[in-house]
Amino acid sequence: MSKKLYDVAIPLGTYEDRDGNEKTRWQNVGAILEGDKGPYLLLDRWFNPAGLPNPENRTSVILTLMEPKK
Repeated sequence: MSKKLYDVAIPLGTYEDRDGNEKTRWQNVGAILEGDKGPYLLLDRWFNPAGLPNPENRTSVILTLMEPKK
């Protein structure tokens, strides 16, 4: 049986909360799981990094690992 170690997320932009503080809008795109043979990455099928905004013309995409919410 697998255990979720991390959620995999990307920042999509920012928004302002009720108090006017700027916050990052995150989209979960997968998970890092621990299986019988070690950790593995599970990505949602709809996720296509080529469709992400790329204002700095980079050749790579940063995916953030976040502790799973309880």
